[in-house]
Amino acid sequence: MQGYGPQLDRAALRRLAGAVRGLQAAGGAVPARQLVELARAANLGAGVTIAFDAVAGLGQPLVVLRCGPAPAPALSALSRREREVVALIAAGLSNKQIARRLAIALATVKDHVHRILRKTALPNRAAVAAAYLGHQGTAPGP
Repeated sequence: MQGYGPQLDRAALRRLAGAVRGLQAAGGAVPARQLVELARAANLGAGVTIAFDAVAGLGQPLVVLRCGPAPAPALSALSRREREVVALIAAGLSNKQIARRLAIALATVKDHVHRILRKTALPNRAAVAAAYLGHQGTAPGP
């Protein structure tokens, strides 16, 4: 693969293609674990964006690898409750499920998620899950 930034070898391209096929097989509902696997398959310390609406024009989702330094997740800067929410996001729970599990209001979960994204400078829930799963050994637990 040619271009700017890190290069993907054939094995990385095969892993990435397999992860995309897994996403397509999910039929629209994409589990967080599959998104994390896609990010890991890229193995570039970069972000992954998936445009599922591209299926209409391209016949398959558009996958964009954002190469460059990945934001350093500041998981240690999160409060204990925020780390609990991160762990549940990484487990694939929705905001509503998190609210039920923690016995808090849905609006409170949304506030926690917003603060987590702001504090960590991560772009979305999938990136939060990947950061948590990739740093479990170094980040404080919930």
